[in-house]
Amino acid sequence: MVRHVLNVKVLREIKNNFKTYLSVILIAALAVTLFTGIFANYKNFNDRLEHIYQEANMCDGIIMLKNYDGTIEEDLKNENIYFEKRIYYPTKYENNNIYLVTFDDHSKLNQPYSNSVGTIDSSMVFVDANFLNRNHLSIGDEIHCEFSLLAEKLNIDLKINGTMTHPESLENSTYNPAFIYVGYQALRDAISKSAYLNPFVVDELLKFYTNQFLIKGDIKILFKIKENHSQKDTFIYALKRSDLPSNMTVDADVNQAKQLIYIFPVIFYLVAVLIILTSISQLIHKESKNIGILKALGFSKKEILFHYMKIFIVLGLIGSFIGMILGPIIVPNVMGHKYDILYQLPEIKLPFLRIEYGISILILLCIIVFTSLFACYGAMNQVPASSLRGENAVKMKVTFLSKYKVFSKIPLSFLMAFRNMKRKISRTLMVILGVLGCSALLVCGFGIEDTINYGLDLELDDLIPYDVTVSYATYHTKEESIKQIKGVSGVDEYAKYSISVEKDSLISSYLFLLPDKAQIFHPAYTTQSCLLSTKVAEEIGAKIGDAIHFIYNGKRYEFIVTDIIDFCLSQGVFLSKEAIKTIEFAPTGAWIKTTQKELNAEVASSIEAISGISTATTIEDMRFHANETISSIKVMTWTVKIFAILLAVVVLYNLALLNFKERFKDIATLKVLGFSRLEVAASFIIEILFLTFVGAIIGLFLGYPLLVAVLSINENPLLSYIYHINWSSYIITVLITCGSSLLINLIFAYLTHKVEMVESLKSVE
Repeated sequence: MVRHVLNVKVLREIKNNFKTYLSVILIAALAVTLFTGIFANYKNFNDRLEHIYQEANMCDGIIMLKNYDGTIEEDLKNENIYFEKRIYYPTKYENNNIYLVTFDDHSKLNQPYSNSVGTIDSSMVFVDANFLNRNHLSIGDEIHCEFSLLAEKLNIDLKINGTMTHPESLENSTYNPAFIYVGYQALRDAISKSAYLNPFVVDELLKFYTNQFLIKGDIKILFKIKENHSQKDTFIYALKRSDLPSNMTVDADVNQAKQLIYIFPVIFYLVAVLIILTSISQLIHKESKNIGILKALGFSKKEILFHYMKIFIVLGLIGSFIGMILGPIIVPNVMGHKYDILYQLPEIKLPFLRIEYGISILILLCIIVFTSLFACYGAMNQVPASSLRGENAVKMKVTFLSKYKVFSKIPLSFLMAFRNMKRKISRTLMVILGVLGCSALLVCGFGIEDTINYGLDLELDDLIPYDVTVSYATYHTKEESIKQIKGVSGVDEYAKYSISVEKDSLISSYLFLLPDKAQIFHPAYTTQSCLLSTKVAEEIGAKIGDAIHFIYNGKRYEFIVTDIIDFCLSQGVFLSKEAIKTIEFAPTGAWIKTTQKELNAEVASSIEAISGISTATTIEDMRFHANETISSIKVMTWTVKIFAILLAVVVLYNLALLNFKERFKDIATLKVLGFSRLEVAASFIIEILFLTFVGAIIGLFLGYPLLVAVLSINENPLLSYIYHINWSSYIITVLITCGSSLLINLIFAYLTHKVEMVESLKSVE
């Protein structure tokens, strides 16, 4: 019966002080929302990707060669490893880099996840739907491309039979070459027709073009193959699935989605510690006499401690339940927008609730238990008589400032504010730490957008400040024709090729061959220079003076890096066309400078009218498309800002409410002495505003490291981050935090007239 009384008291305590404990529910809801939301985002993304890999029977690794090597096939057979052979041939369609990838009627590995015709056979050709749209093609049209057979360049025609979603070509961007899935029979017949050869002869010749082995099973064989064959001229790489250039980007995004769990939720859980600790401390202070009564009645320390702990366990569970509902709804829908922009992923039925969400509740309960033990330690060790006597009034000492006349002129509101900060050192630190976290999150949110805009401005205004960019449909120079157009003041033609770059790791990127003397491309270079974009340098582990290798058309080239440039959009290796004469300089585009910005659209229109020009895009359109590309990252920016503001509101509300309740006696005393409502309210407004300002300023210094941490695990394959935060972002952060604090405290200042003077002053201290 007595135990039942304690349970009833728990519910009554929550009901009577719901406003006080609302902040505990809110911070629990926010922390669990972020944890479950980010975890759901990661699992949803991972499950959709794994669904594709499973349905497509994705291989576990690939061995890539320049041409067929029978010794590797023998090694695989000796190890009883299941493998399949195929041709992986780089070529071009018009001005687009493409890979012809073969399959036959017996192929089982790396099949399309879906296709538009159903049953497929080796006489068919499939392309990505994005490839059709970008090149204005339809099913039934032909792809005209080159295929070198016995040193003779053949022009072959491949008829498109359908569209597909292939596990090696999930990206929606044009960063990687298009993936053309060609049936072996279709390729053989196209070559036979173009070369006027018997299909059986072509069969024999194509055996030497087999340059990939798809491996299923134990990937240890990849390390053995690399060790035994890496010195051969025919060997290129032996990589497991997650390290393949075609899969690195999407697999890296899965890993990044997972790593976000360790950043934002951690901040919210740390703030939850502060809020729960202050709330429990305030409750224990208020309940000191009741604790004494419970001790006198014979309740043990454990029973009393668990009684007060149950209050916050109930509050935590309420907040957790709200967070478990909101998290999987809000965060995956916001963050998942990025993946839908970047990748072709299936819409599959995914679980709403996952057993892992229990981790978030467990973390919260652990926080409640440990903070309760810490906050209640002193009260639990007091004898009943001390608890019933209550806390004595604090004896204030005369400070050295009192000796000076200036001290006597300081308004009483300021003196009371600083006195209260001195009396409540623990709460003072909690206010600063809570606001610090909010301020750092806000700086991070603003910094993400600042970083993106700074990178775009740096490249488009300083490094390559073109007014119009042009893509060629043919590989012949158009420089003289472009220069004749009215309004054109400069032209830089370049050739852009898809390559694989390697030092410590291998990635897909671009090779830019530049004119001998550039007019628009600003970074300095000579015929001996090898420029590298910062992103590529970081991904392959290269620095100035290092030797790097890149593979183009099956050939391997080596250069020494002479400079690393902070490009945002243009990623790859930059060489003078004279630096590598073995690669034919076939211009694929040009950067154009106009005499006036107002002429950009007119110049672009005139250039597009030239025969052999594919597209001409103004700098204004380029910025628009760049903003579309990074729109998913800006969504994350607003998510961070909104959660940071919500966190600030919860923290400041909690601390302002506790401050208000603790100072009932001070407020009543000032009212008795005749102070106005403004003068009464000023003391605690000044205190919280001062602490908010201090916390916000300290948080500004932590915003940059947090920005680097967030963006470093949220890399985008299309651009490089050049970390930068504008001064205006720092100022706005301080204004938001201090403004929120002022608004909340003005609300409590209005409530001072409800403080009953007699009731507040009659208790004995």
